[in-house]
Amino acid sequence: MLENTIYRLKKEKKLRVGYFGGSITEGAGASEWDKTSWRGRLTAHLRASYPDAEITEIMAAVGGTGTDLGLCRCEHDLLRGDPDLVFIEFATNDFPFDYRDQLNGYENCLRQILGYKDTVEIVCVFSATQGTEKLIWEKGHFGSRSVQATLAMHYGLPTVDPGEALRIAVATKANGDWLRYTTDCTHPNDDGYLIYTDVMVKAVDGWLAGGVPEALKVHTMPEPLSREPLIPGKMTDLCECADILGDFTYIDRRFKRRFPHYWTANGVGSTVRYTFEGTGFGVYAIMDDESGMLDVTVDGETRTVCLWDEYCKSFSRGCHQFAFRGLPAGTHTAEIRVSENKHPESKGNKASLYAFLVL
Repeated sequence: MLENTIYRLKKEKKLRVGYFGGSITEGAGASEWDKTSWRGRLTAHLRASYPDAEITEIMAAVGGTGTDLGLCRCEHDLLRGDPDLVFIEFATNDFPFDYRDQLNGYENCLRQILGYKDTVEIVCVFSATQGTEKLIWEKGHFGSRSVQATLAMHYGLPTVDPGEALRIAVATKANGDWLRYTTDCTHPNDDGYLIYTDVMVKAVDGWLAGGVPEALKVHTMPEPLSREPLIPGKMTDLCECADILGDFTYIDRRFKRRFPHYWTANGVGSTVRYTFEGTGFGVYAIMDDESGMLDVTVDGETRTVCLWDEYCKSFSRGCHQFAFRGLPAGTHTAEIRVSENKHPESKGNKASLYAFLVL
């Protein structure tokens, strides 16, 4: 396995490694997200093991998101970096979805990556939390991990399960106390990430121990496992359509680790119209204690998107919400307007957007 990665490391002396997933891949809980997480440590291990190779990391993980957003982010956040090897980890964030969405979202991401370049290689990574352990005890399996493992087998992709190693460590070394190896029963602390790293390093080193192939191997794409249409999503950074944002102000400031910049509406009634080709439309936005509502109109129908919830009382965060799904395939125009209405507990009608999402 990973013959193309061996070739790139030892013959081409270059490798672009993509990390695509949620917060456990991003590094939440680590003392230094880019250094003491399993991602940071694995990249450092590869660089130390292959000092003559130029190894570039593509960090395309976003906390609190699953493949529902991932299928829209895939091209923008991951594939624009031209990855040669991709570690994909969405098991814990996909588990609340139903079977259809688990299958459709993950397979959609796999096919986008494999369709992007016929020599790219993917490793499917499975994580675990106290919540997923409860699922195993109650149902005998962890649904999204089972779905993703089935898809990995269908596409002939290697899998690695550091989450299971963490779960075993919690049970055998911590007497069931998840806070021994995590910060919040979900995100590993540095000790927890060491367990993840040990499993990842052992697996990757084993796969890279083979001989150097004579050339890159071209993979073939199997037929989809899902019986439903797999519609690639698209995410459009609003900077790519700045000419239509007259009612919005550009904010050249990073929002946490989520957005490099964003656009804030100038007030109630601020409107933008965006024409798209697809069957669904949504926004990628900021939720905080001052956030209001958006009235989104497509094909004469208006639906309201609320950018406030109970969690906004404690912290602000990024969110993705689809106002429309299942539209007739074709060209549509969405009108997004900042509403006069807001949740009674919100402190304002603020609306800050980063991107449009299209299915």
